[in-house]
Amino acid sequence: MRPTTALDSSVILAGLLAWHEAHDRAFRTLVQARAGEGAELVLPAPALVEAYAVMTRLPAPHRLAPTDALELLTGSFEGHSTVVSLSGNETWRFLRDAAGHEIAGGRSYDALILRCARKARATTLLTLDRRDFSRLDPGGIRIVVPT
Repeated sequence: MRPTTALDSSVILAGLLAWHEAHDRAFRTLVQARAGEGAELVLPAPALVEAYAVMTRLPAPHRLAPTDALELLTGSFEGHSTVVSLSGNETWRFLRDAAGHEIAGGRSYDALILRCARKARATTLLTLDRRDFSRLDPGGIRIVVPT
């Protein structure tokens, strides 16, 4: 099984925005993940959309125009990664599981990102927010914070 790395929005944002305090370590990790021989890079759809939303709502002077945010994301990931989302039935199953495990609020989005990563058979999830994901069952996915 070839290694598959999924990305959280925190790593996407830090890796692409040069002014971000974690840019150097996130960018280095993204480059390594993209260049990994035989490795696959996975973008959970909710993380990709969240990165776009944050880029386009940041306070000035960091806010990007929607077309600029799209260009940055497509130029960085389109053709170099696989976007993974849940089908309608998978989404209902996810919500039932979340309710059954009393996952609520913002943790729901983290759990959804993990579910998409599991669907893609990711072996690693890159994030700057280990605590957010450590409260959830990663299901065999290594939660890695770029150093």
